[in-house]
Amino acid sequence: MENDPFKQIQRQIDELKRQLDEKDNRIADLDEQIVELTTYINMLNERFIGHSDEMKELFDANPSQKRGIYARDSIVYSADTEELK
Repeated sequence: MENDPFKQIQRQIDELKRQLDEKDNRIADLDEQIVELTTYINMLNERFIGHSDEMKELFDANPSQKRGIYARDSIVYSADTEELK
């Protein structure tokens, strides 16, 4: 019988199982990407933490040099002309 309600329900269940499997696979892929990104972030943190300690020591040793770096690295524009000040 084509319109058997049990077969229709079974088809719906099978489709829902298929969708659930797809979503589970997608979640597993995203979880793997999160692990890779976390590993990369930790590696970058380890690489640059020494640099930030070195920069702190330099700035503490010579505060005027710190101000000079900030002034040199910042670009200021005039609101009217957009030319460098």
